[in-house]
Amino acid sequence: MASFSLSNKALEDLSEIWDYTYDVWSENQADKYYKLLIGFCTQIAKKPEIGRNYKETNQNVLGFKAGEHIIFYRIIEDGEIEITRILHARMDLGAKMSEL
Repeated sequence: MASFSLSNKALEDLSEIWDYTYDVWSENQADKYYKLLIGFCTQIAKKPEIGRNYKETNQNVLGFKAGEHIIFYRIIEDGEIEITRILHARMDLGAKMSEL
């Protein structure tokens, strides 16, 4: 069965995304967006080939555009992926990914 895990950085990213969405929009919207991102993580785990390479990251990861964010991940083994970061598409991806 396909599964995913979140790195510590990805957990921090997810928490910051929730906090920002809560502050700017509402708790309801923060919860909806959180569930949307987790749903995308589940989709990635089921079909890891849907991601693409982001050359600017200089990392051996794939990324998948999810809402206003990009979910970066690596395939650990068949049926398991690690979500490494969840970053806003407008961020300096190379700099943020070097923080792994």
